[in-house]
Amino acid sequence: MAEQLRIEVQRSDEDIESLTREVDTLRRDLLELDVDKVERPEAGPAPPGSRAGSLELANELLVTLPAALTLLKEVVTVVGNWRSRASSPSGVTLKIGDHRLSLTDMDDAEQRRLIDAWLRAASAGNGTPEVKGG
Repeated sequence: MAEQLRIEVQRSDEDIESLTREVDTLRRDLLELDVDKVERPEAGPAPPGSRAGSLELANELLVTLPAALTLLKEVVTVVGNWRSRASSPSGVTLKIGDHRLSLTDMDDAEQRRLIDAWLRAASAGNGTPEVKGG
């Protein structure tokens, strides 16, 4: 059975076009991995009279991973590399099952420690469900 990882990007500015471009870049980076798919989750139905059937969330991606979660570490690495290239500072939250990892500005050693703890817990399916940094 495939696993779904939700990635949410938090930004301090309100430039939706820039955010959309940056999240699209992250999506393309993730599609280079052997993930099943990367898509924007739906925010709900579009307003009556609009052309779209549903609205997509501009700041989120839903990544479908193979059941074994073997790609989870690679996905986290891609997200970290993307964060370092982003034009404006972004916090990123990754959630798989009950396991949530929040990455904000922090030193590299602390970030690595949090990521390693989250990967162990998410891969085992138990342990500390929420890991925050920043």
